[in-house]
Amino acid sequence: MRQGALCLLVAGLLSGVALNLNAAERRRDDQPPTVDAQRMSDLVEELADAEYEGRLPGTAGDSRSRDVIVKEFQDIGLLAAVKDGYLQRFYTTISQPDGESHGNPANPLLGKRMATSNVIGILPGNDPMLAREVIIVSAHRDHLGRTPGGDHYPGANDDLSGLAATLELARMFAHYKGSNKRTLMFVAYGAEEQGEMGSMHHVAHPLPGFPNKNIVLMISIDMIGRGFERWSSYSQAQRDRYAETWFKQAYNGVNDDDDEYSHEYPPENEDSFSYDAGPFGKIGISNRVFGKAEGIPDYHKTTDTWDKVEFAPAAVFTRTVFDFLRKVDQDPRPHARP
Repeated sequence: MRQGALCLLVAGLLSGVALNLNAAERRRDDQPPTVDAQRMSDLVEELADAEYEGRLPGTAGDSRSRDVIVKEFQDIGLLAAVKDGYLQRFYTTISQPDGESHGNPANPLLGKRMATSNVIGILPGNDPMLAREVIIVSAHRDHLGRTPGGDHYPGANDDLSGLAATLELARMFAHYKGSNKRTLMFVAYGAEEQGEMGSMHHVAHPLPGFPNKNIVLMISIDMIGRGFERWSSYSQAQRDRYAETWFKQAYNGVNDDDDEYSHEYPPENEDSFSYDAGPFGKIGISNRVFGKAEGIPDYHKTTDTWDKVEFAPAAVFTRTVFDFLRKVDQDPRPHARP
């Protein structure tokens, strides 16, 4: 009887080990979670609402939207990047972007000095040689505020579509937590519409432990909610070709790499920029901007509403950006400057 019981116990233990091994094997074989177009839509609908007042830096709507993003970062499991939690605080003066041709020319807060912040979360790298290298994945969270009559600028495509994609990418990489070689820094920049003040502040004031020389790639996702219709019909092979092309272009030193959906920001010696990648490109950091602005309707208008954002193709595009970034992260070659 004792021998029989012992055999049953050993068999049970071995069976448990086998089950655990199988579970571990299944986890390794898991496909990454798909990009959730509905979750993207929910976020954009929420933050484009009048409650957030067009997310002008320093306003109550700016603070409310910031708190939503911080909660998203916490839920995903990103680590706080600075002593002040997830916030890199700075000041900006409200200006009229791009003159009076579009935007909010009668903004009642023009000329006011306002306090705002970048929201930054970290997924630490795990490779002993490559963890010090940093990949920034970003979008901007601000927009143009309200008109004197009280209408607000929703900024759904510009740039809540990019913010939703950035959060989806953070979730996908968090699924792989422990296998990313490099440190991934996810940023929702403030005051982009005020002349890229958030990204300029970041470059001028690198976070402790994350010097600019360690940033090997910066991507800015800005307006992917319209003009990407074809991505719903692209085959996997077509999407893979985009990811592979972007990967080959990441460190090739050519500043005119571009396609219909993205481009690299050149290292121009300018004081103002068109995207958050600009200040990083200026100091020679490899970068890429994903998005379309030229010819896109409702740009910088009160009609840039959430219901006009095309989330299905944006989700497919976001998955391809993930495939590209995964290649960059897993690249065994070091790229940080000495």
